[in-house]
Amino acid sequence: MKKLQSLRVRLILAYAGLIVLGFGGLALIAGQQISNAARDDYELQLSNEVILVGRGVAQSIREYEKGDISEDELYEIVADYESQTEASIGLYFVGVVTDQNPSDRDRQHNGQKWHLPQDLEVYEEFVAASHNTIIVVQRNNDEGESTIYTAAPIVDGLRLIGYVHLSEPASQLQRALYKRWSALGLGVLAITGVALLASVWLSTSLIRPLGKLRDSALRLSQGDLAHRITDYGTNEFGEVAKAFNQMADRVKAMIEEQRAFASNTSHELRTPLTTMRLRTEALRYDDSMTDTDREQYIVEIDEELIRLSGLVEDLILLSRFDAGRAERGQEWIDLARFAHSLYQAFSIQAAEKDITLQVEVQIEQPEAIEASLNHLTILCRNLLENAIKYTPAGGRVVWRVGTRDGQALFTVQDTGPGIAPEHLPHLFERFYRADKARSRSIQGTGLGLALAKSIVEAYNGRIEINSPGVGQGTTVTAYWPMPHAPLEITSQG
Repeated sequence: MKKLQSLRVRLILAYAGLIVLGFGGLALIAGQQISNAARDDYELQLSNEVILVGRGVAQSIREYEKGDISEDELYEIVADYESQTEASIGLYFVGVVTDQNPSDRDRQHNGQKWHLPQDLEVYEEFVAASHNTIIVVQRNNDEGESTIYTAAPIVDGLRLIGYVHLSEPASQLQRALYKRWSALGLGVLAITGVALLASVWLSTSLIRPLGKLRDSALRLSQGDLAHRITDYGTNEFGEVAKAFNQMADRVKAMIEEQRAFASNTSHELRTPLTTMRLRTEALRYDDSMTDTDREQYIVEIDEELIRLSGLVEDLILLSRFDAGRAERGQEWIDLARFAHSLYQAFSIQAAEKDITLQVEVQIEQPEAIEASLNHLTILCRNLLENAIKYTPAGGRVVWRVGTRDGQALFTVQDTGPGIAPEHLPHLFERFYRADKARSRSIQGTGLGLALAKSIVEAYNGRIEINSPGVGQGTTVTAYWPMPHAPLEITSQG
């Protein structure tokens, strides 16, 4: 039963069934046509033979009537015809029938029947011969054997001498048909055998790549993430193998990313927790602390709690976007008002670091986008916070808000330290830091750009980072699709 469930066995059985049914049906149709053609050829041959025998016998009868040959010689001639045709020949004389009337002769050539004795009128072949028509009939003889008969008139000019009658056992026709059926059957068997061998080879060639794919999948499931399918062709299985290798690459990358994410997350969570634990232990057990130190520790604990809370909120939001559970907002947000509102919130933070923050709203008429105000705020907040954090005192940050080709553009350009080209492809990875030694002194969760990318892509947008190089600043641009907004904007930023 398990063998029948094998795909290879099922393919072979399916191919074999189709081949047998197809060739069998074609063989039956072809065999029927061959049988009909063979019977027609046999009847035509027999008809020609009886005509030739009739003409030859007429010449011999004329010689017999002149006395040139005896009766025994006449029947010897008939016996020679029997040996040549392999048929039994009978002669039926009807007497001398003459007609010298030209009009009667014309009627004879136009289908006037010859004289036929009454005792022969019961046989179809004699009736047809009396009308100058040769037919072949099959019926049982006196012994009950199936026999084939035909007859032809023996004519000397316009004189009917009699009729010649040929008979052969139907078994001769059956033997001829059997030979043709045998040749056809052998041919069909040979072709079927070749087709079956081809089907076995084809099924094996189809199953072999599946076996390799199964083994590779098992090795991948057992943790061998480095395994790849190397032996594949250019057909559909080759495409499947390439897709499998791409999937394996993605699985490996995802697992490595998850491992790095878990490691970085645990580290980022451990740092504030360790700081808070040290501060709380000092507050509980260090009696020598002054009131000023206690207040400072409480402030530091509060800052770490704020940092930890922000990290947890970012992780929760990221997980929702990864799982596809974050709902897209349906609020209509005026771009100009949103930009000016968020600018007010960050201008104080930039001023504290002696950084010039400039907003440029490049919109000629009111424009709105459909989004969640919270999502849009998180996106622009993360971009602005990164620019302000990494831009040194005396630097400049420009935030441009505009539209182009049916998209809203949020561009943040700073005069910070810039980014080396080798780091650009990795900036959207979670917890990735281009300068790990320096970045520890800068507060942040390391999830800002990853979260910004998830938000933008959830709304079918995109985000890109460009930097000419180290020391030449950075430009981040987010492209947000803009469906047609209603005339009246119901929600403002």
